[in-house]
Amino acid sequence: MPDQVPLGVSRAFEVLVPATLTLIITACIESAYYNITGLYLNDIIKNSIQDPLGNLGATVPGFIILYLVIMLFWLVGIHGNNMVSAVKESIFTPLALENIEKFNRGEKTTNIINMYAIQMWGEIGGSGCTLGLVIAIFIFSKREDNKAIASLSLIPGLFEINETVTFGIPFVLTSIVLEIVGYVLTVIGFCPVACLTVPWTCPPLIFGFLATGANIMGAVTQAILIAISVVIYTPFLISYEKYQIKQAVEA
Repeated sequence: MPDQVPLGVSRAFEVLVPATLTLIITACIESAYYNITGLYLNDIIKNSIQDPLGNLGATVPGFIILYLVIMLFWLVGIHGNNMVSAVKESIFTPLALENIEKFNRGEKTTNIINMYAIQMWGEIGGSGCTLGLVIAIFIFSKREDNKAIASLSLIPGLFEINETVTFGIPFVLTSIVLEIVGYVLTVIGFCPVACLTVPWTCPPLIFGFLATGANIMGAVTQAILIAISVVIYTPFLISYEKYQIKQAVEA
């Protein structure tokens, strides 16, 4: 565009062409798929992902597969939690509400696996439990670019918002490990069953404390899970930085 056009305006126009092409191609694929099968592309996700996950229900294999799918979506740049939220909430929220009712009546809460439990165990700092990764970077990283990402991610991560990490640094399937550890700690009685509604943006430790009925062991459990996530992430971080250094040298 002419030099007189402000940079911000010219950049806005630059993205119009690829955005328009993307919409046209997507619409053509959608139309072709509908004409052939009578179904929309959204039905592919529902039939191949949502329905099978719903059939697994609130079981250990169920939440393992659920978080595996979430992480695989993140791997290709798609917001995993948003993609499976309909299944996740329909399965686990009713179990949480049942626990809340029992807690209010003074009865024993029995649904160990529920919405607030899986958030307490496997979403510390957001998808992938990346708060542990941020802490590992602060402790072990030797690269300023990674430290810059960690610095930007720390405060949002305390409120379970972690896109700067998930799109800025590769991460591993830590959530699944922590979900299993959290489940075991609850089954053996170390951690109380999650029984109260807590906003998903509530910071770690406070989340665990409130979700378990203001029980300090909920916070202790989350502290243990954070420490485990740091241990898991550290060797991957060190290996990743060696790869970054090798790439820089070769370039």
